[in-house]
Amino acid sequence: MDLNLSYFQSYISDDRSEAPKVVSREPKGIADFQLWQEFQAGSDIAYATIYRNNVSLLYSYGLKLIRDKELIKDCIQELFVEIWNSKHKLGRVKSIKSYLFKSIRRKLIAESVKRRKKSMPLDLKPNFLKVLATPSIEFDIIERQCFDQQCQKLKKALEKLTDRQKEIIHLKYYTQLSYDEIAEIMSLSTKGTYKLMGRSISFLRKNMGSILILSMLVHL
Repeated sequence: MDLNLSYFQSYISDDRSEAPKVVSREPKGIADFQLWQEFQAGSDIAYATIYRNNVSLLYSYGLKLIRDKELIKDCIQELFVEIWNSKHKLGRVKSIKSYLFKSIRRKLIAESVKRRKKSMPLDLKPNFLKVLATPSIEFDIIERQCFDQQCQKLKKALEKLTDRQKEIIHLKYYTQLSYDEIAEIMSLSTKGTYKLMGRSISFLRKNMGSILILSMLVHL
């Protein structure tokens, strides 16, 4: 099942208490705080815009945490239904993307723990958060543009990063989140986020050299 608008529509009920159906129109250039206010006021268009702007990013991020694609889709669907049902109770958010990333991360972890307690098989990534350790769309792009030994060295260097280092690189360079947003998602201080990124880049630089670091940032 593809993770797109038809996927989401297939899950939501016709009952307006569940969630509105996604419509085709959407406001352009609207700031997060205004979009969130309109969503909380019950705007179907604002809700659809939030969905469109973030669903693919959430799915990609989920794949960095676990392998179970259907579980990721279900958790995303549940998240969007939940925020619609509780929209009047939700507080203000500085960044919608950051809020949703933190929410889906928490939901996936909770569901994983629940399944583990029930002794249900769950195909987790090794050590749960070993992100970027397997081929992805991003790496496919890099490989097509860099078929040489240095490219392989880059992949090997990324695989040697710790779980948290891999996650922070994904959030920063693949998802383009700010350090403040990453700090909130990963439950770190902003200072701690900078330190973690610094250690990650320092490790890659030692293994690859500064030129390849710059090349990586261009392609991500």
